[in-house]
Amino acid sequence: MGIFDDVVINAKSAAEAVGRKAGQLVDVSKLRIGAAEVNAEITKRYEILGQYVYDNCRQALSADPEAVGKMTEIDELKAQAAAIAKELSDKQNKLVCPTCGKQCSNTASFCSACGAKLTIEVTVEEPAPQEKAAGDENTQPPQE
Repeated sequence: MGIFDDVVINAKSAAEAVGRKAGQLVDVSKLRIGAAEVNAEITKRYEILGQYVYDNCRQALSADPEAVGKMTEIDELKAQAAAIAKELSDKQNKLVCPTCGKQCSNTASFCSACGAKLTIEVTVEEPAPQEKAAGDENTQPPQE
């Protein structure tokens, strides 16, 4: 029984070592997940702060050409995003809530997310100004 006892003892030792190593891996994985969550929250807070500065400090930053350039880039990207969202909504027969941006059914009167009234944008083309008839440009106003 000496050999069998040695095998059992060695197997127990190996199992304990594997258990310790697995525990370390679990702890490292938990720490990595925690670090990723904290970094994601930091990124989110930076984004919120940046949006706040962008919205509230545009006038103060108007003297800085670099800031103006970056704000112009953001404005252009926002316009592109709005155009894409509108085209997408049109293709899906959806309305976009003007308050929260959620897509709603085109038959809905109010947004299901925030309750804002939904309106259908109707674009009315203004008639082109009529050109003056020949001889009109020489017409004198009536004299008194």
